[in-house]
Amino acid sequence: MAGKLRSVFRHIVEAVIVFLLIVYIPALPPDLEFSQVRYKAPMALEGPLAPNRVLDKGEHLFEGKIKGPESIAIFGGEIYTGIHGGEIIKISNDKYEPVVKLGKTCDGVVEEEKCGRPLGLRFDSKGDLFVADAYYGLFKVDVKKRAFTQLVSMDEPISGKKPKFPNSIDIAKDGKVYWTDSSTEVDLQNGVFALLGDRSGRLIKYDPVSKTNEVLLDKIRFANGVCLSPDEDYVLVSETMGYRILRYYLKGPKAGRSDVFLDGLPGVPDNIKPNGEGGFLITLITQRDKGQFDLVAFLGKYPIIQKFFARMLMLIEMTFSSVEMIMPNAYTKKAVHWIGNFESIQFMIPSGARALDVDSKGKIIGSLHCSDGSLTSISEVVFHDRTYYLGSPYNTYLGRVKTRIPIHIKMADLPGGVEKS
Repeated sequence: MAGKLRSVFRHIVEAVIVFLLIVYIPALPPDLEFSQVRYKAPMALEGPLAPNRVLDKGEHLFEGKIKGPESIAIFGGEIYTGIHGGEIIKISNDKYEPVVKLGKTCDGVVEEEKCGRPLGLRFDSKGDLFVADAYYGLFKVDVKKRAFTQLVSMDEPISGKKPKFPNSIDIAKDGKVYWTDSSTEVDLQNGVFALLGDRSGRLIKYDPVSKTNEVLLDKIRFANGVCLSPDEDYVLVSETMGYRILRYYLKGPKAGRSDVFLDGLPGVPDNIKPNGEGGFLITLITQRDKGQFDLVAFLGKYPIIQKFFARMLMLIEMTFSSVEMIMPNAYTKKAVHWIGNFESIQFMIPSGARALDVDSKGKIIGSLHCSDGSLTSISEVVFHDRTYYLGSPYNTYLGRVKTRIPIHIKMADLPGGVEKS
């Protein structure tokens, strides 16, 4: 018995020593800001947030043929989205066709940094498609000529730091481009590190006339979705790892200042789109409900644990990267791609399909839920031709739900959901 106790004690001491070494060895990557964060409790799912069946019986368009249709843009009745592999595709009559490819020739998903990864998409009033690619920067695409022009590259420092993770985008009437750089420290392939300790996200304005970028907001915990108000007097940005939406004022007495537009969201906010009634559709890619274990909130309390896990993951990734450099093979390539990727932790985070209908004052006036599990990990919702189209960075399909009643019929009046066509 005494021998077993000594063995257990020895293992505990060894584990503590390893923990302390990993945490306190200087200059060990990743070089992130690990700090304590307290999050506001999630809103109760009642009133306009009460669960409903609006997104039940979701269809899976092109299942198994596409991956990661993150954002959706519509112009002239035609639907466009970006997918893994770096392609922008056009969807018509339940068929899709490639429009352009932004990245380089690559070996599938495991080389997405070569492929390119189109995330945010927006059309301007002229029909030009603007795209934020996570690895290559900002582009303007002529969808008719199937040609594109790079506006912002990853090699150009902005306020002293190069962009690392272009994500979402919106276009003002005067042509200025508002976009988010989710992190200046980690890229999309290593997005999990942003969860463990990073406040380097930025909201940026690009001027197509002077071809310059201006940082409007920084120190955002993973800057994500961005959307201008109808009057363009402010712009919203999702602080994904903060469970909240920030507002930056562009006009009026508060111009140049920011505040919190919405806090304590019942999920992780992703993309933001206009709801067509002067408000916004805010999509929650993962769910966060009262009484459930919240991984992000738990880690936020303990910077030392954030640091330990970040360094451990990086050491593992560096080991596989070293082997890959010496002896390139499919297994280490997959491992390098998977470690640090958001998809590697999906099993740990409650997932579903949930979106909020919010007015211009930040009041939640309705919501969409999927109760039957047919849709999950939704990053964006758009309503077009009596149909909801739902994007996702992970799914191998584009979600679709047909309905006779648009979201602007408030969900509080329809507790059981809406009738499907």
